[in-house]
Amino acid sequence: MNNLAVCERRPAIPTTHRHTPQHITRSTRLAKRKNVAYEDDLAQRWWALPAGCLLPASDGYNYRLLFAGRRGGSTGPDVRDAVLQRSPTEQLCGNIEFHTRASDWVAHQHHSDPRYNQVILHVVLYCDTPQPTRRQDGSVVPVCSLNDLASPLLLLSQQQSQQSLWPCQHLMTTFSKQELSQRLRHAGLLRFEQKTSAFVEHIRASTPATLALSAEATQQHYTTCLLIALAEALGYGRDRDLFRAIGLYLMRQATTLPEPLGRSPAPSPLDSQRLAFFRRLMQAWQPPSSTGWQQIRTTILHKNLAELRAVFCEQGLSLARTDILICNVVLPYAAAIALIEQEGDLHVCATNLYLAHPGLSSNAITRMMCQHMGLAHEPHGACQQQGLHHIYQETCKQKHCSICIAGREQL
Repeated sequence: MNNLAVCERRPAIPTTHRHTPQHITRSTRLAKRKNVAYEDDLAQRWWALPAGCLLPASDGYNYRLLFAGRRGGSTGPDVRDAVLQRSPTEQLCGNIEFHTRASDWVAHQHHSDPRYNQVILHVVLYCDTPQPTRRQDGSVVPVCSLNDLASPLLLLSQQQSQQSLWPCQHLMTTFSKQELSQRLRHAGLLRFEQKTSAFVEHIRASTPATLALSAEATQQHYTTCLLIALAEALGYGRDRDLFRAIGLYLMRQATTLPEPLGRSPAPSPLDSQRLAFFRRLMQAWQPPSSTGWQQIRTTILHKNLAELRAVFCEQGLSLARTDILICNVVLPYAAAIALIEQEGDLHVCATNLYLAHPGLSSNAITRMMCQHMGLAHEPHGACQQQGLHHIYQETCKQKHCSICIAGREQL
């Protein structure tokens, strides 16, 4: 299908020969408002598409929509983690970007922005340019105009989709409350073990051989590795790679910093707050001393969650972000050190604190997974919430239902 030929073209805006700067500003403002309205309408049409419908694209394929994805944040693509089927043997998972016109991709500078390098489909209303949609990494993204979708095809797909459910949606109705909690707890522990194993590999790979001769130098190294991991975690939902790079730079393990995503000249207020917290934490732990790790280790052995929270909250971090750091970094990091140093008590205490943690703040992943799996409410406790994250990252994101913990009859 020649997508450019069949797409409707948006009528050109008439121009006059006499425009004052005030007129230009007003017309630009009105055009932006109108464009936003068009994109809002486009987004509504996207979310209303039934699973299973076919999306004709500029590369000649008809992509079957398996999962519409989740809404993007304030920056970056409009939709994240959508799942499309290009052929019976090829399935794609990635982001979707909406625009009124196909040419808006370049007009909005997405072609030079690495945040859009995971976009797999450019969804538009009007194909007004023969130029391909090209990402910053050079890949060409197929374009789909929703004006090309045939209503009878959508109706047929909708009837078919109503007759089928995802395996997990069927099984959730057969589980008791205890069975569901056990399954999510199992998934949450798998996520904890994954993070622990990753920290073990990183610590061992970054430890110089000479540190084996000095116990004090080893403890200092543990503090440095922990600070770098915490810096990266402060970038969750933001620019994770940049935050990790900042941690490496401040720990004198890197000499350059990458360009921030979006190329903003100054960090946002939220990023500035998190970076200020990290600076205060570094000052409190006085690297390269072992103060930080020794404080964390002692607190975990005391099995005192309130005391562990205070380590970060007293430096100005919110309780919600503190709990994210504790469950995603501090406790699995402690379990990793326990494995390296063969400290059984430390490993037991870290795991038990993770299991006993009352819960993290709701986020886009947990809300989406609850809706997708048909859960009445989010599960209680951080371990089960992390179980939802594990299921999503390991299988649900790619819709590998046949091997999904939530979609299998038995564990």
